[in-house]
Amino acid sequence: MAGTNPPRPFISHHPHQLRPPSQPYLTQLEHPPLLSRILEFTLPKTNTHTSSPKMNKLKSLLPTSSKFKSFTREQPTPQFTHTTILPKHNRNLPRPPNAPRLLLIGGGSRGAAIAQAIEDGTDGILVSVADPDPGRRKDIGQRFIWRKGEVKEGMEFESWRGFLEWELRRRELRLGAASNPNPEGKSQGETKGKTDDAHGEASSVQIDAVIIATPDRTHREIVTALAPLGIHIMCEKPLATTLEDCVAISRSLGVPLHSTNVDSEGSASPGPGALFAIGHVMRYAPINQLIRELIFEEGVVGDIVSIEHTENVGWWHFAHSYVRGNWRNAQTSGPTLLTKSCHDIDFLMWLLCAPSPTGKPHTPSSIASFGSVSHFKRARKPPAADSATNCLSCPAEKDCHFSAKSIYLEKGLRMGLGGWPVNVVVPDIEDIMQEGGMRAAEEELLRKLEDDYTPETPTEVVDGKQWYGRCVYESDNNVCDDQTVHITWEDNTVTLPDGSATIRPSKSATLHMTAFAEGICTKRTRVLGTKGEIERRGNVLAVCDFTTGKFYEKRPPVSIGGHGGGDHGLMRAFVSAVDAVKNLGMSVEQAQGKFIGCGVEDIVRSHAVVFAAEEARVDRRIVDWDAWWRENVIDSHADSSEA
Repeated sequence: MAGTNPPRPFISHHPHQLRPPSQPYLTQLEHPPLLSRILEFTLPKTNTHTSSPKMNKLKSLLPTSSKFKSFTREQPTPQFTHTTILPKHNRNLPRPPNAPRLLLIGGGSRGAAIAQAIEDGTDGILVSVADPDPGRRKDIGQRFIWRKGEVKEGMEFESWRGFLEWELRRRELRLGAASNPNPEGKSQGETKGKTDDAHGEASSVQIDAVIIATPDRTHREIVTALAPLGIHIMCEKPLATTLEDCVAISRSLGVPLHSTNVDSEGSASPGPGALFAIGHVMRYAPINQLIRELIFEEGVVGDIVSIEHTENVGWWHFAHSYVRGNWRNAQTSGPTLLTKSCHDIDFLMWLLCAPSPTGKPHTPSSIASFGSVSHFKRARKPPAADSATNCLSCPAEKDCHFSAKSIYLEKGLRMGLGGWPVNVVVPDIEDIMQEGGMRAAEEELLRKLEDDYTPETPTEVVDGKQWYGRCVYESDNNVCDDQTVHITWEDNTVTLPDGSATIRPSKSATLHMTAFAEGICTKRTRVLGTKGEIERRGNVLAVCDFTTGKFYEKRPPVSIGGHGGGDHGLMRAFVSAVDAVKNLGMSVEQAQGKFIGCGVEDIVRSHAVVFAAEEARVDRRIVDWDAWWRENVIDSHADSSEA
């Protein structure tokens, strides 16, 4: 009812706008009662990454003290001087009429996070899930789709192919019903209610957009198969694991790649008839949008001279995902720069290459990169570990901070943390806890961690699964654990709409990706310009104005969800774009530029920078960007493009 809820602060659906220019930030000192009410109303009560009703029961059974420390540290409460709240949607409120309806392909941990972001941060409705694992389908369905209701046809599929077949059949049935609604010449009253029965649920369920959250190597096949449907698509990053696949996806979407990128008139040029977005969440995180606003709208640094950016993967996160997990081997998944840091490269390109969604890109001139497997290899194995290949049988296990037993059991399950990364090792850990208690859960976790391989194990078996109990110095990992990328830009002359010319000055960027940091997926960014400097310190931006000598702080909106609010921002932008096309009469091109803020060519270009950087690292050379792009993207794919 009107008046029962506290005032909701402004939420901009534009990915580059934090608030109306006329609306100041709420100030805690001026409005403490209002701010506290908004915080209570909007922010989640629990950590959505790890909590669930089952694990809340688990936590209630744990002793109040423990000699072990959880990975979740208590952070000091920030003193907000300027705060805007990005609220969490109330899931109990009805969705708008004709709200965007979405299918999630891939119900793993990333898919679940996206589903949560759709529910909490958008007006979209998740209506279906496709995943080969019935447990994951059930989990997603009960949490976001059918909940406690009946599972109807079209709400779940065993694979994306199942959805494709179902969707094609649905369209055929609807087309047939539209062309011949009364095949036997019966009256309208006689046929009413029978059309749906004749054509099944497939005639009444429509999906507006698809979210692809499957393993990286499957993206090309799925996108190219769904593209002819003209359905809106959001694909998780990376777009694909090879440059060839990225270009093939672009072709399937009907987007040409220009021989010289500076000739491209609109960087947000979409494919015909459908939106396309990529899971580059850093573009949509409030703190990065604030950095962009300060640079391009307020001009606080003048012309950018250089950007220094660091991606701290985190010591145990890297061991979990890139030494023992899915992304440990470049041949089966891709290099770390692609699988982990492609959105960091995209962040730099967003600031330095494509400063406006519709402007001409300022492409790089050269790329260099250096990196290696510096620590996670046999040469760095502690002598006390001897010949052990599994943590549970290692004599040095208690003295090793990479111990799988320590990470997953002692600092994970026993601390009441049944979510990521524990549920990656044992996906049904919560059900086991619910049915058999802590002892059963520990036994199953240890059984999984004991799993190991020998030199006689077939390669396809080793490559086909994850070995979370494996010694980090004895794994088959070959991806860089510490890497730097240096990108340069030369002066570039641009003709303005009025016919005058201006020069975009030279600049550079350096990315440092490292496993060896305490923070998990934390960022450090420093923007150096001709008039000022911006330095990211946690979730605060420290700004220095060279002209006045003054220092001041800027804070982004308080955000919820993963990746510093980037998950919610990404899905809010994508769903808003779908809604604008579906319900507001906006063209695909307009919605792509206004809400998503980048096009397919932008996406391919930022991925191409990753592949060029890897080539520079492996070959130990400096890559000339224009020549590399022409040779590897334009010329090498010209024949297949014409075909």
